[in-house]
Amino acid sequence: MNSDADLLYNIFEHYLFNALVENETTDEFLTVVVRDYLQRLSLRGVIPLEHVAGIELDIRDEILEMLRKKTYGHYSLAEFRKAHLGRAANKANLATHPAEAEAAARRSRRVS
Repeated sequence: MNSDADLLYNIFEHYLFNALVENETTDEFLTVVVRDYLQRLSLRGVIPLEHVAGIELDIRDEILEMLRKKTYGHYSLAEFRKAHLGRAANKANLATHPAEAEAAARRSRRVS
């Protein structure tokens, strides 16, 4: 994977997990990620102006594919974020309350 693809994935994950808009649509998400990525690439002078529109469509398709893979099993972007935030909050709660973490570990051993 080259550094531009890594940059795209890093931007994608940043906006996916650090959203300020709770009910952001997929289209709004794609627009924000594409705009940020193209802006960073243009600062490097990588994209000739006559190719920006075509590249924008390609990047949008790539981000949409990444989003579909990442959110598979969830009805929407909002549902994915809600589920992710719930897991993250639960992990944080267990990390700050060792007694609860031990009790959860005992319960999971009984279930196994």
